Amino acid sequence: MPTATTARWVDIEMQGTTLEGNELKLAYEKLRVYSVLDNPIRLKAFFLISDHPGIKFNDVVSSTKVRKSLIAYHLGLLKSAGLVNFRYERRGKATSSYWPTELGKSTMDELRSRMRKA
Repeated sequence: MPTATTARWVDIEMQGTTLEGNELKLAYEKLRVYSVLDNPIRLKAFFLISDHPGIKFNDVVSSTKVRKSLIAYHLGLLKSAGLVNFRYERRGKATSSYWPTELGKSTMDELRSRMRKA
């Protein structure tokens, strides 16, 4: 969602094209999503969650080999960007499970498509 700062933007010039209204909103959303994924820990966690919907928090920790507190921070950013959702469970040691949102799925499809073309 655009912030107060972006609300002040009337239009953006990009190579002779002016973005307004919905185009501006879509461009901002893409930029926000890609800026969140511009971190190797978050990108690895995002790939894990996309490849293993319903993955448990502790499995993300062990797969990434990153401290729990740091993974919790990065998963929170992925959630804030709307790329993943989670369900909190209090059964044994598995405390939460994560899966991609519709935005997360379409972003992953786009990333994989670009990777195949590269």
